[in-house]
Amino acid sequence: MDIRTIISKTDNYNLHAHSQFCDGRDSMEEIAKAAGDAGMEYFAFTPHSPVDIDSPCNMKISQMDEYLEESSRLMESYSPDMRILTSLEIDYLGDDWGPHIDYFQMLPLDFRLGSVHFVPNQEGVLLDCDGRFERFLQYLKHGYGNDLRYVVEKYFEQVLMMLERGGVDLLGHFDKIAGNASQADPEIENQSWYEALVDDVISHVKGADVVMEINTKAYADKSRFFPSDRWWNKIIEAEIPLAIDSDAHYASKVTAGREEAFARLREFKSIDDLKNNRSLKNNRSLKKQ
Repeated sequence: MDIRTIISKTDNYNLHAHSQFCDGRDSMEEIAKAAGDAGMEYFAFTPHSPVDIDSPCNMKISQMDEYLEESSRLMESYSPDMRILTSLEIDYLGDDWGPHIDYFQMLPLDFRLGSVHFVPNQEGVLLDCDGRFERFLQYLKHGYGNDLRYVVEKYFEQVLMMLERGGVDLLGHFDKIAGNASQADPEIENQSWYEALVDDVISHVKGADVVMEINTKAYADKSRFFPSDRWWNKIIEAEIPLAIDSDAHYASKVTAGREEAFARLREFKSIDDLKNNRSLKNNRSLKKQ
């Protein structure tokens, strides 16, 4: 089923989850059971895709058949109460590796989640800018010459290039770099140049006709979503469809932060509806005059 249909018909879904096939901490069986117990109608597994560089967090190409078989088994096991969807969180590394390449396009996936975690430094070496802040600081110092703005701009450039290359159905946590960058510089998201980068992504997503994810994984620990809710008005005004996903790495986290995100989103949409109603009333008043 098309993910746009899913997110329009129910809130009981999660389209981003990891298991033993990458850096998840529980098995697909355990996570699927937790999702079923939580009342999910649709649940997608999205292991970090194989990449052509060394990465302990990504699954191997040699595991692909086993993963597809396990997903198919669980799909049959939980049908019709819960629909299991087979997907991948596909890393964009450049023109030669991303959701657009034939390998990922030919796999029997229900949809393709595209994300950026790796950012090339000034010499073109890809470094994983996600994860622990302490590691990010080491990369910033020794890999990027302490040029934080370079890292952030290059990250967003990777997101834009991934969208332009195509093959993405769902865009994952498009401003995730802010998680570490804002710890290095708490004012970075307040900068006009940073907001311009966000605006570029929103424009590209609308042009690419892609669903955007609101990632809730960090909400419990850091009280923030990706993308940050400071940008949600822009996204809503652009009429971009939004999927709220927990990015679960543990069975116990399949619904983490989702209730809070839905509640927050309803607040934004209520304000947007109020603005639209006021605009409509003003237009009617002008016509009467």
